[in-house]
Amino acid sequence: MASMQNTPKTMKAILLHEYGGNYRFHDDTPVPSDLDDYDVLIAIKSAGFCHTEMLVHDGIIKAKQLPLIPSHEPTGVIVAMGTKVSHEFKLGDRVGALNCHHQCGQCSDCLNDKPLYCDDRNSTGITINGAFAEYQKADSRWLVSLPDEISFEQGAPLMCAGATAFNAIEKCALKKGEILAIIGLGALGHLAVQFAKCMGFKVVAIDNRQEPLELVQKLKYSPDLTIDLSKTDIENAIKQINSLHPPTKYNYSGADATLVLTEPISAFKYALAITKKHGTMMVVGAPREPIPIEVSNLIRRDITVKGSLLASIESARRMVKFVVQHGIKSEIKTYSLEEVPNKMLEDFHSPNMKGKLVVNISS
Repeated sequence: MASMQNTPKTMKAILLHEYGGNYRFHDDTPVPSDLDDYDVLIAIKSAGFCHTEMLVHDGIIKAKQLPLIPSHEPTGVIVAMGTKVSHEFKLGDRVGALNCHHQCGQCSDCLNDKPLYCDDRNSTGITINGAFAEYQKADSRWLVSLPDEISFEQGAPLMCAGATAFNAIEKCALKKGEILAIIGLGALGHLAVQFAKCMGFKVVAIDNRQEPLELVQKLKYSPDLTIDLSKTDIENAIKQINSLHPPTKYNYSGADATLVLTEPISAFKYALAITKKHGTMMVVGAPREPIPIEVSNLIRRDITVKGSLLASIESARRMVKFVVQHGIKSEIKTYSLEEVPNKMLEDFHSPNMKGKLVVNISS
């Protein structure tokens, strides 16, 4: 392993000590020093806050142990490396990392080149320590090089929100000109709108909050249609969506695919209703209750319901190149590490929240 002699012994960090409890700021947390062969140590520059953090905070998702450092959207600079880290990376490189750590290598998923689904892998910031700290240990097999065109602040949301949205759209397998309805215009949704437009799809952006609806309309790559779910019934929504179809009698009514990036059960019901016959509903949002799917949607309407989890490392690297190519940006609001327990969480729970919350940890 590369020398860590210039790395301090302790660091500033945010810690969750008990499920449901407050995050606490510390300035004496030990810097990770137990790097394995494939590990790197990243000096964190910026890190994003994701809805999944709240699932861990509330104990819906369990960590390996508490206390836990949250955040699984890191960007920073490599300052130490294990002996088996690929030669494509070197000390000083600007990188981000997906929240995957040490897949087992022996299960059917690992052996079939699907390590993302390995049941024994860890998730940084979720089951093991993450990026709301000055340093984070990361698995180099899940590293993404961050080009100079992408700032650390802009790179952080890409490591989960961006990668997840990009991968889910790819899995919809649409053709250029087809219609993708995106329900939920938060951190993932406002990036998904931009990705989908740049991929050549007609985009319908749907939410029940005015701020996100206004935000996506102001984006460089704005949707073809916005729908306020709270004011538009299914019949009228389908009528508006149908106006985007080319004038041919062969069109089915509704969106070719719907992408659900939010939690409320009502959003899934709405998505199924506006999806065309033989279309696809892609599930990313993770509600705490079962999703009700009437059998008629599966049998008589032949709708395919699929789920999408984060992204493969190949998909994430394609996404970063795509972001640079098209100049895609996240709407972000930034905080210091000390502001996480109070100011940032207050903003996260605000009904007016839009875009992505990012913590700047070092310059």
